[in-house]
Amino acid sequence: MPKRMKRKICVVTGTRADYGSLYWLMKEIKAEKKLELQVIATGMHLSHEFGSTYKEIERDGFKINKKIEMVVSADTPSSIVKSTGLGMIGFGDALRDLKPDIVVLLGDRYEILAAAYSATISRIPIAHFHGGESTLGAFDESIRHSITKMSHFHFVSHKNYK
Repeated sequence: MPKRMKRKICVVTGTRADYGSLYWLMKEIKAEKKLELQVIATGMHLSHEFGSTYKEIERDGFKINKKIEMVVSADTPSSIVKSTGLGMIGFGDALRDLKPDIVVLLGDRYEILAAAYSATISRIPIAHFHGGESTLGAFDESIRHSITKMSHFHFVSHKNYK
């Protein structure tokens, strides 16, 4: 009988904040014999300006399979759109190379939107954490709900967000 291959779970992290929330899930995936953890670091993690926090991920014992540079050093609408476009290019290549069975995303930042769009087009299921929350007046609201619509599995932080 053929040996069953491990399921590849790809976790995307773009900031220290989302990494802190994903850390224990990543540890559990890594420890599970039937699963293979894949990590994509992007966004602020790769920015010297924000402390190159991808090093923290590596110090915690995780292998980063892909680093996707996408942050344009400005906070204007134009620079955010450009960063998102760069992210889509990078995620398209990364997902093609890694061939994950599922992509795990958390939150509502534009880095995560680029990952969600790329996974959707690549027909890779998405597990989304922290959907359904509300940030009135911010464009994060639309991004979060867009990611939720593209996702197959939803993990909310409170029953009110279900």
